[in-house]
Order: sequence, then structure tokens, then C-alpha cells
Amino acid sequence: MANSFMYHTDFQVQAPIITYKGPITHELIAKIKGYIQRTFKKTKVHYKLLAIFIELAQNVIVYSEEQNTFIGNESVGTLIIDERDDCYLLITGNTVSNSSVETLLERCEYINSLDRDGLRKFKRDLRKKDKDQKNKRAGIGLVQMALLSGHGLQVIAERINDEFTYLGFCVKVMK
Repeated sequence: MANSFMYHTDFQVQAPIITYKGPITHELIAKIKGYIQRTFKKTKVHYKLLAIFIELAQNVIVYSEEQNTFIGNESVGTLIIDERDDCYLLITGNTVSNSSVETLLERCEYINSLDRDGLRKFKRDLRKKDKDQKNKRAGIGLVQMALLSGHGLQVIAERINDEFTYLGFCVKVMK
């Protein structure tokens, strides 16, 4: 993990519910999903936590450049759910190629600049574009997380070397 990633104020873990660093697989996501369902099923934030967690974890699987090659090519990353007094923080981190970072940061900045109606319109536009271009990676998940959270997306990018950057996401869900 990049040196300063966990020192960023919003990314500092205070009361962890789940912390994991290692290979991220669909089986692992299913186990954590089950835990979230059991732990939060009687809360009003159950759906939001589950949907945002799955989207963040899937992003690690799809975009992580760090691979565990011992058993297969499994994407490596960090998954955290942290509890605060008034909210939960869903935090992920993984290594991505430098070539994709600037576009992703610009997309997140744009998403964070939109209000709820703007996010909905942008999501519709991305879906239309996705149908037109058959593009599976249009960024709809980022917009959906911002809509569910109501607090935007916090992103930290720390350059590792000429090829890679460690990218961290933090999404807040109010209790």
C-alpha cells in the first residue's frame, strides 16, 4: 500500500467492521456480502452499504494491476468498512496504470460537481452511450455510488513509479 494512503484523514480506520488486503475474488465478495446482509439487515442503510461495497469490490477485481499469481491471476486490493459516529465509510485501494488515473480523477471530480438531478441525467447519458458503443466500462457504477451515498466520491491517487499509481476510494454512507 502506498505510504500516505492510510494517513489521509478520511481514510484513517477508526472502528473497522471489515478490513482485508489481498486477493479479491468473487467468492470473497460473496462471503463479505453475506456478512453485510446478516449484520445490517435490520438497518435503513443495508441496501446502500451492500450496493456500494459490491461496486467498489468489483472495481478492484476489474482494474487492479497487482495480481496474485500463486493460485491464478487474482486481483489484489484493500477492502475496508469502517464505522464512525454518524456514518460508515467504505474504503478500497488498488494499483492501477498511470495512463488511466487522470481520466478517472477527472470523471470523479465531474461526478462530485453534480447535484442529484445532474447525476441522474449523467447516468442516463452514460447508459445511452454504453448502448451505442457497447462499452462495458462507462463509469455508471461511479455515478450510482455517488447517488446512493449522497456525499460524492473521495479519491486519493499516489504515484508509485512510472507505470503504476495506488488509487484509493472512500464512500460515505450516513447512518
